[in-house]
Amino acid sequence: MFKKLHIQNFKAWKDTGDIQLAPLTMFFGTNSSGKTSLQQFLLLLQQTAQSRDRKRVLHLGDESTLVDMGTFPEMLFRQNPAALLRFNMEWSMRVPEEGVPDSIEVPSTSQGKMENLPLPSRSFEALIGQEDKQSARIEVKQFIYRLNTPRSTLGIGMARRAHGPGYELLLENLAFAKKEAAGEALSAPIHFYGFPHEADTHYKFPGDIDSLALELEDQLDAIHYLGPLRQPPHRTYLWSGEAPESVGEDGRLAVAALLAANERSIEVEDQPARPFAQLIAERLVSMGLLESFEVQPIAPNRKEYEVFVRTPGSPMAVRLPDVGFGVSQVMPVLLQCFYTEPGSTLLFEQPELHLHPKAQTELADVFIDAIHASEDGQPRNIQLLVESHSEHLLRRIQRRIAEGKLLPEETAIYFCSPGPEGSRIEKLKLDEYGNIINWPKDFFGDDMEDLVAMTEAAMKRQQEQSPE
Repeated sequence: MFKKLHIQNFKAWKDTGDIQLAPLTMFFGTNSSGKTSLQQFLLLLQQTAQSRDRKRVLHLGDESTLVDMGTFPEMLFRQNPAALLRFNMEWSMRVPEEGVPDSIEVPSTSQGKMENLPLPSRSFEALIGQEDKQSARIEVKQFIYRLNTPRSTLGIGMARRAHGPGYELLLENLAFAKKEAAGEALSAPIHFYGFPHEADTHYKFPGDIDSLALELEDQLDAIHYLGPLRQPPHRTYLWSGEAPESVGEDGRLAVAALLAANERSIEVEDQPARPFAQLIAERLVSMGLLESFEVQPIAPNRKEYEVFVRTPGSPMAVRLPDVGFGVSQVMPVLLQCFYTEPGSTLLFEQPELHLHPKAQTELADVFIDAIHASEDGQPRNIQLLVESHSEHLLRRIQRRIAEGKLLPEETAIYFCSPGPEGSRIEKLKLDEYGNIINWPKDFFGDDMEDLVAMTEAAMKRQQEQSPE
């Protein structure tokens, strides 16, 4: 789970400052304020880590990727080719993973002895820029991993050598790391974050140095994005038994995910565990969108399926394309919240599109249930990063905090706005009763101003229409 993100010189952002991330993090703001760029940045890192070209510092995108940044200068703040892209991210391992260390052995204060210290969180920082003014090639200027222990922060990374070609190792509070080949330069990093193979042989590091890059890759692989424009409903869906990783960036795998989760059960708060399909159906009912929901094969031993739904007040079930568009648009959102692997980070862009106000309000409860859900007796530890324009979503979040059903520390809410020196981001301060202490001006427009203007206009028209 990501705990912090800090980006400099990326698109609309000159400097985001430290963005503290919670299990439920929401970004609001005006158009062109940089909200979407924050999600795009994480997707940029993910598609780079998944690229087979290990020499590629950043995979800026093409027709097969989720994001396409163009050229390196185009994605920099004010497209300044001389600027350096700097970023820092911190995460914690809340879901134990095989091969990922949760502690590190370091020398103790007693001479000659070692002690095992827990690692509650890790962080990664990188600095990337063009090789020189004449070259369009980009390179890693430096990167460093920091392991945060209760006693100190230990750091190890790589930096471009000040004199001569190649890289050298960066060490912070790791004087005990033994260098086996003094003066020998290291080759370039793998992507923007990986140590070359000779680093492990040249330097003695407490623990496996390659596990640092593997852990960062695991965090990036756990990101799943669902965009604002989901696929329209179909009359039939194909499923041959596979289990997709997610519902897809446009929800095209939603029905396949639902069928693949047929034998899974999800537990939410103090309610008993319920079959996956039943949980989704209940959410659609509570949102006022449907009375019933069912997926059926068109015939035995066939891979074509149909989705039948019954809307409120209707006496019969019909196929999904024959009801309001909002049902097909929100179904992937609901599925994504409970389908992906435990420990996933879910990116949602305007999940409330095509939903009426009541359904938007109920969607907030879905998000809260998702971060509190358990499966097979273990917390799912899902993280949601949501970009939204919905006042109804925010109001329900505030209410649940006031009711004690959502802790203030379980959510982080930000307001983004454009500015002459780059976009600005402000964290909204919520007290234990859900009140926003630093409500930004014109956050959702000015309701009171509209009410006053409407009253004045009505009085003026009544005066004009009244006989003298």
